[in-house]
Amino acid sequence: MTTQPHENTLEIRQLNATLPNGMRLLRDVSLTLEPGEVRALVGESGAGKSMIGRAVLGILPSAVVHSSGDILLEGQSLNAMRPKTRRSIVAKMSALIPQDPLTALNPVRKIGPQITDPLVRIHRWSRDRALKRALELLERVHIRNPERVMNSYPHELSGGMRQRILIAAAFAPSPRLIVADEPTTALDVTVQKQILKLIRELQRETGTAVLFVTHDMGVVAKISQKVTVLFAGRVLEDAPTEAIFNDAAHLYTRGLIAATPTPNATAEPFRPVPQDLIAQLQRDTQAEDVRFYQGGRK
Repeated sequence: MTTQPHENTLEIRQLNATLPNGMRLLRDVSLTLEPGEVRALVGESGAGKSMIGRAVLGILPSAVVHSSGDILLEGQSLNAMRPKTRRSIVAKMSALIPQDPLTALNPVRKIGPQITDPLVRIHRWSRDRALKRALELLERVHIRNPERVMNSYPHELSGGMRQRILIAAAFAPSPRLIVADEPTTALDVTVQKQILKLIRELQRETGTAVLFVTHDMGVVAKISQKVTVLFAGRVLEDAPTEAIFNDAAHLYTRGLIAATPTPNATAEPFRPVPQDLIAQLQRDTQAEDVRFYQGGRK
């Protein structure tokens, strides 16, 4: 008898994260991610996008405290698990595509073991099966001569190739969830387009759900089906991608879209998000934090 997949691959309920001094970094964040869905987390730097992904994967910085809320992975409450059990479940069911492939890959180890070792140690695959899967995925992400690449060190490869390798490694065990933390930021436009296409193709083939962290509304339009807009660690808007671009409900979302450069608008002046809107959002956030602490939820 086969096990039916849970309705939601990921569910985040009223997630809060703070620093030891009480500063709130995530503010009552809630969202869901269905099987096979790509959801973009978008906002300015410091909005809390990567913090959410790290909270899901259990790799928050040591100074950050997950103060309240819950995270469910296919219906299993991660917060209710012992740390060792949680690490095991997350490692088996999820994967990360990080932002900087050069720092993410071990510079003194060849590429091959960096892909195959997690398959052997975490997923209990045989070495032969892991090697076959690694070569298959490297070919799938359009890397020529994958045998040579498997025997190369990271510094011997281009940035685009290193990012393709991280994509291959993330999709290799067919995880339920992938957190893609701005995986195209350091790439030029041509390579960025290729990487987005690869992630979308592999995601569709495997049915993996993807939480895609980005600050680029152009990337949001290309990759996602739903969008969560963040400011200062709180959700301002959550809607299907089409609705976000055609009829955004929040002024901040409209500001982000308006500030996105377009190829046919080179003659128009740059339009940043209005500063008076930012100032109002900051005042609202401070007022919300006051209510939070006065309500005894510190």
